Amino acid sequence: MIHPVRIAPAGPDAALEAIIARHGARVVLIAALRAALRRPQTRPPPPNADDLSAHLRRDVGLPPETAHARHAALPPLTPRI
Repeated sequence: MIHPVRIAPAGPDAALEAIIARHGARVVLIAALRAALRRPQTRPPPPNADDLSAHLRRDVGLPPETAHARHAALPPLTPRI
């Protein structure tokens, strides 16, 4: 036979009761609702390593920036007369 176990209903803990006693139930409820509905804060994206200066690249252990690839040379201008 299974023995029924009575579990006491869980009420607010002592810290929450102290906050309600100090500030009032309405203020605590509004603060809890605002916290629940607030969008989570997102971190800004980390900086791109290509945009770092040579000093910062060296400080974080990255190889020095390679020289930019040069574009093909333009043909010489021919004067039109």
